[in-house]
This record gives sequence, structure tokens and C-alpha cells, in this order.
Amino acid sequence: MTETAMPRPSLGRALGEAARKVGKLHRRALADFDTGFPEWMLLTLLAERTSPTPVQIVVAEMNRRMDLPEAAVISLLKNTAAAGHITYQPNAPMPTAELTEEGEAHFARLYAHARRTTDAASDGIDPDLLDAAVTVLLAVDERATLLLDS
Repeated sequence: MTETAMPRPSLGRALGEAARKVGKLHRRALADFDTGFPEWMLLTLLAERTSPTPVQIVVAEMNRRMDLPEAAVISLLKNTAAAGHITYQPNAPMPTAELTEEGEAHFARLYAHARRTTDAASDGIDPDLLDAAVTVLLAVDERATLLLDS
């Protein structure tokens, strides 16, 4: 019986498998800090902002990034505020959320740990190849966005 070589996977399959495995590493890193992916995304969103973020923007962005419905985002805001990582002002004339100092420090530690964990998957790969791969992925993302928007 002869062995046949498996054909090289398509870009979609290779991308999907790599994303699945790196995502698994990422979730493992978050679990080390007792943090779930939705909280990570909320902290990331608020860390990208320099001032309190209107809750309507938080809800829209969390829906766009994760398909998270409004009720789930509000629950996440309440829980993350209870943990001391954000301030959440639901009764203000314009409800807002923002990272607390504790939340900023928590996110910085969490980000560094998650980055070390996921970067380990590319240790030893030529930096020029990694740069080329990122360039290709950004181009694929741009084209996929155009296709989805058309």
C-alpha cells in the first residue's frame, strides 16, 4: 500500500485551522486571568478609546465584533463594572463606560500574557515571512469586506 501525499490545503482551510488553534491559545491565556473572550473584547474596545465611550457605541461595536446582542453587552458591562475594571454610568444623560485605573492595569497584564502565549506559535518563523503573511491576510480581509458589502 502506498501513501499518497495530502494536497496542500486551500488558503481558507489553512487560515481557518491556524485561527482556530491560535484562538484556542488565546482563550487559554485569558483563562489564566479568569477572563472570558467577551470581557477581553470589551476591555480591548475601551482601551482603544481615550475618553468615556457612549454605551450605544459599545453595544454597536460589540455586536459588530462578536455578534453580541444588546442585552448580553449590558450584562457584560454590569459584570465588568462589578469586577472594578470599568466605570459604567447607565443612568447618565448619555450612558458611558470606560476603563478604571485597575482595569487599565489588568488589561495591560492580560494583553502582555495573551500576546506572549499566541506569539509562541510563530517563534522561529522568519520575520520576513511573517510580515508577508500579515500583508496577504490584510489584503484578503479587505477583499472579503468589499465582497460582503457589495
